[in-house]
Amino acid sequence: MRMRWLTLGAIASGVMAIGLGGSARAADPGLTKDSIKIGVFGPMTGPAAAFGHAQLGIRAVYEDLNEHGGINGRKLEVVLEDTACDPAKGIAAAKKLIAQDQVFLLHGGSCSNVVMALKPDVIASGVPYVVATAANAAITDPVAPNVFQTVATTATMGRTMVDFAMTKPGAKRIAVISHSDEWGKSGHDPALVELKTKFNLTPVADVTFERGSINATPQVLQIKGANPDFIVAFLYPAEFAIFVRDAFKYGLTVPTMGSQAISIEDTAQQVGNPAIMKNVYVFYPLAAQIGEAKLARWVDIFKKYNPGVRVETNGLLGLGGAEAVIEALRRAGPDLTRAKFIAALDNMHSFDSGVLAAPLEFSPTHHAGMNGGATITYVGDKLVLIHKFTDVQK
Repeated sequence: MRMRWLTLGAIASGVMAIGLGGSARAADPGLTKDSIKIGVFGPMTGPAAAFGHAQLGIRAVYEDLNEHGGINGRKLEVVLEDTACDPAKGIAAAKKLIAQDQVFLLHGGSCSNVVMALKPDVIASGVPYVVATAANAAITDPVAPNVFQTVATTATMGRTMVDFAMTKPGAKRIAVISHSDEWGKSGHDPALVELKTKFNLTPVADVTFERGSINATPQVLQIKGANPDFIVAFLYPAEFAIFVRDAFKYGLTVPTMGSQAISIEDTAQQVGNPAIMKNVYVFYPLAAQIGEAKLARWVDIFKKYNPGVRVETNGLLGLGGAEAVIEALRRAGPDLTRAKFIAALDNMHSFDSGVLAAPLEFSPTHHAGMNGGATITYVGDKLVLIHKFTDVQK
């Protein structure tokens, strides 16, 4: 009899909770009636700190939203953590944001090795995670219910970079240089498949250049000896700048294309010689050039909240994802839950962020949202967008 009365008492307490609060369901972590806590993380220090500018851009968009009233009555509270592009630090940052800071969602990660390392913990936690700019295709393939990418993957880049190389008149001899790590392979391997299956070609040279190397002379001489028409490079920013500088030094001046990881503005600054940039092309993820009216709003936001930080491609790349997060939060409505946020992303189709070169397209079975891009290069001292494309093999 006593057990029955306890049960009825519990029911009565539940009814009272519903009457007072409107719902007996406990709010998801990181969520209050007037705030949404978002964990943002990336390489704010170390040799890949240029990638951290994406996180600065993300935070700027969220701060600007707060100044304009927030979303559905709530302001966004950002907790920023540094990973230094180090997997161990990335895992620690993600665990802190989830367990200690108890964020509602995660938005960050600009180094694929870091994101791949922390992904199992994030998947197990169930916390929604929108990747900032890390591009390894394995991040969302296979699909995890709570992990989304908002930039072109390395597989998309590998295929489209080869396709662009083959648009050059007479191009038949393609050389490839890449890092040997998981990120390098994730672009390198799809590029070689594309070259073989679509054009029936194999690379005339296929060399590796390890991260942290400061001299590309052996790689340059090996590629030069193969007499290529075009070089496709899957290298991080520091190593890409070293390679194109050393290639120029030894007279290897054929067109060379870098991946989305490369900011062409930063590369030009690092090499310090406009002549080196004459034949450099980069996979470009933005909807327009920086300085054009189409990106003016986001450039102004970045500058306002990051005074003294130069605006370049990496700084704006994460903004498209921030716009997608805001839109998903808006669609999820005032009675927000993590499940509703994930469902909103899963049903986001042809979303024009205004920032990215291609619309974002998600579904429950497809979480790599950006399936296109452009090519950018210098013509004289001016940057020019010369080619746009869609990855038909998405």
